[in-house]
Amino acid sequence: MSSDTKSEDEYFDFNGIFPECTDGFDWDTGAFRGRGDANKFTTLCSGLNLKLTTENRSTEFSELCRVLGLYLKHIETNKNEHAQRCCKLFYYNLKKDIIDNFTLKYTGSENCYRIMTEYRRDNLDTQISSICLDHFVNIGNDTFKIMKNLFEIYKYINLFETQPIQRTTTNMHKFKSSIEKLETHLYKYKNQLKLELEKIIKRCEGYKKNWKTVLTGVHASYHLYDKWIEERRIKINEENAGAKKSNEGHGETLKTNVLRPKVLMHTGVDVETHTGISVGMIFITFSLLIIMFILYKYTPHFSFLKPRVRKLRRVLKKNNKKNLGLMDTFDFEYKNSLDDMYKIAYS
Repeated sequence: MSSDTKSEDEYFDFNGIFPECTDGFDWDTGAFRGRGDANKFTTLCSGLNLKLTTENRSTEFSELCRVLGLYLKHIETNKNEHAQRCCKLFYYNLKKDIIDNFTLKYTGSENCYRIMTEYRRDNLDTQISSICLDHFVNIGNDTFKIMKNLFEIYKYINLFETQPIQRTTTNMHKFKSSIEKLETHLYKYKNQLKLELEKIIKRCEGYKKNWKTVLTGVHASYHLYDKWIEERRIKINEENAGAKKSNEGHGETLKTNVLRPKVLMHTGVDVETHTGISVGMIFITFSLLIIMFILYKYTPHFSFLKPRVRKLRRVLKKNNKKNLGLMDTFDFEYKNSLDDMYKIAYS
């Protein structure tokens, strides 16, 4: 049907898995399950450990494999419309507990599961159900993280509803933390997760309302205050607006990036033009000065200026002497005037 090379970014529908596929089944490996089927699956899985893995961790493998076998039987026994959805939860736990946890002789979740269903042990009528072979789905990295979050959230929901004594402030803090962590995946998987988060928030509102009058839970209910619940709803709506804003911002960035080179190009042309004009003017002026100097110094051109220049210099010099004589006369007369004034003042 499909393979492990299937892209993890391909649409994965999380709806309908929780709590439908977790209700009525205990995933705790240490839970007491009686003697019947639990013991048979333990025996079967101890043989599967040798068949599948290269490690000597038979006890650990048998405990995890036993729970998977019991869950597949749980799906088969109920034979309801949730079988396809519940197989997604099975493949998640197969990856978490077996594929990623042990060194296997075989690769791929689907291949590994098929070998598990084909394995038989002498004098044992128990076997791993093949009900999920027809509903294979690849669990990519992102999908795995989201499933882990959801699984954790509903683990606490199951505790709160089946064991009231577990409604502690410590468990409530962990429960809230798992919800907030799930919100970090909203941007990429908004359509898939929005409905799930809304269901979880409604449960929180129910706990807040109902636990206030119950001794086992009254303290935990205080942590589900209105502001926190409202922040969760705002977060869901923010992601939608944020995605739109991001796309608009991306368009503006592209537009800016296109315009910026054009502006820089025009600026560069203007600078280059003005610089060229300035250099040209300086060069022309300097060239003219050199030509005039050569003509004046070494050619008969402009020689008519020499007598005139000498005559002008003589006139200026003569006028300068007259001006100096006038200045001396003024100083002498001014000095005599001052002396006469002093004489009058002392007489």
